[in-house]
Amino acid sequence: MIWLIAFGVLVLTAILGVQLYWVWMFKKAQQQHLQEMKENNRPTMWDVREVLKGGDRDLAVQLYCEVFGIDDIERARREVDEIERGMRR
Repeated sequence: MIWLIAFGVLVLTAILGVQLYWVWMFKKAQQQHLQEMKENNRPTMWDVREVLKGGDRDLAVQLYCEVFGIDDIERARREVDEIERGMRR
C-alpha cells in the first residue's frame, strides 16, 4: 500500500514539474517575442493603449491596423472603441 502512495506522489510531482516547465517556457517565449517587436520597431497593443490614453484616437486606429495587418478601417475603429471602453472600467 505504501508503494502505491509513493508512486502517486511521484506521478503528481512529475505532472506539476511539467506544468511549471511549460509556464516558464511560455513566459520566456513571450518575453522573446516582445523583445523582437521592440527591436523591429513594430507597434504593439501596448502602444495602441498608450496612444488612446493620450487621446489620439485616429493614430490608435492606424496602429491597430498595423498591429493586426487589417485594411478595414471601420472594423479597426469599432475594436479601438471597445478597447477604450474597457480601459474606462
